[in-house]
Formats: sequence, structure tokens, C-alpha cells
Amino acid sequence: MLAGDLRLGYLLWLMAVEGNRIDAGDPEPLSGIGPITGAIKAFTEFFGVNPDLVQAAAERSTDQSGTSSDAAREAIAAMTDDAKNDLLMRLFDGDPHAATELRIAVRKHLTHGADASPATARTAGELRSRAEAIRSARERADSEKAAAAQRWQEKKAAQAQEVRLDAIMRRGEVVWDEIESEIERRIPAGYDKAASLLHDLRALAEKRKTIAEFVGRLRAIRERHAGKRRFIERLAALG
Repeated sequence: MLAGDLRLGYLLWLMAVEGNRIDAGDPEPLSGIGPITGAIKAFTEFFGVNPDLVQAAAERSTDQSGTSSDAAREAIAAMTDDAKNDLLMRLFDGDPHAATELRIAVRKHLTHGADASPATARTAGELRSRAEAIRSARERADSEKAAAAQRWQEKKAAQAQEVRLDAIMRRGEVVWDEIESEIERRIPAGYDKAASLLHDLRALAEKRKTIAEFVGRLRAIRERHAGKRRFIERLAALG
């Protein structure tokens, strides 16, 4: 604020906009708050300012003419020798306000000397609408990203299952014997292993079109181990 950066006031105004305490037709107090600095980000996070509203405001910069080193050098060159000498002496003497006043003077020069006409101030209603558009775009991107991640997980799961099915197919009847051994262990880990193997056997049966045979063998397992309630519960997904 002391250096002429009034964006804190803009952020306070945005908080009022978010709280619907500003009329939709009221113009923004500055031309924008871009670019978002670490300090602005910290302020908005600490006070919980709507990030989409902040992003909408930051699509324009406070200083439309820019504050590049070349622009600042030009502004300083335009100062009178007396003004520059005075600032240099104050810097030499350790005046803590000299640098701040120099930055203010540069900003004023850039603002008053800009050739381009200033952009029309946006209204509170326009910023709210833009923030809503940003929110929708972000949620759509997040949804697409989540869907892509889900597809990748499904692809990897399908590939892993193919590897397991190939191994099961090569083992043949030994797998059914392993299932019985795991069930007889009468522990959760054994029940989980047996249920997992049965799940893969069902997938293999569907692939080989021998589902009727699988259903018959599964029914027999259910009957033999009907008293093992916790194991039977694990077979619910198999139908």
C-alpha cells in the first residue's frame, strides 16, 4: 500500500462482492489485480476469498502500461536532475521512504504517459459471471482429468487381470484345489484369497463361454462351506 500498490483495497472490495454487498452495476475500483503475487495468493487463502473471483479480477493488470525494467528506466530518465539527485542523496543517507517514493513516481509516470486508452472498468456483476465461467471450466477440466484417471486405472486393472487369467488357465484344476485349501484355513486372509481366485475363475469362464460349468462348481462350494458365514459373505459379488 505504501508503495502505491492498492490491490489490497481491491481484494477487500472483492470480499464484499462475494458477500453480495456490492451492487451488480458497481465498477471495479482498479483496472485489475494481475499478476497474482505470492502476497496476494497468501492473503486470499488466509481470508478465504473466492479463488475464481480472484482469478477473474487478475485477468487484467492494475498497471495497463506494464512495469518492465525498460519502462521504469524511461520513467526515471524523464525525471528532473534535481529530483533524481534528491532521491539519490536520500538513498545514500539511508532514508527508508526514498525507494517507496521512487516507485510511486514511476507508477504515476507510466499511468499518465500511457498512450493506450484505459480499458472499461468491469462491474461487480460481470466479475461474478466471469468467476462462474472460470469455476465451470475448472470443474469440467477436473471431471475430465478424473475420468481419464479412471480409464487408466481400469485399463491397468484389465491388463493385470489378463495376466492372472493366463496363469490360472495354465494351472488348470490346481486352482480349485488351492481355493479349497484357502477356505479350510478359516481365516480372513484365506477367505479373501479364495474369493479372489473364484472371481478370476468366473471372468475366465465368461471369456471361454463355460459359465454354466463355473456356476455349478461355485454352487457346490457354497453348499460344502455353508457354515462359514464370513466366507459366504465374500461370495456375494459372484452372484
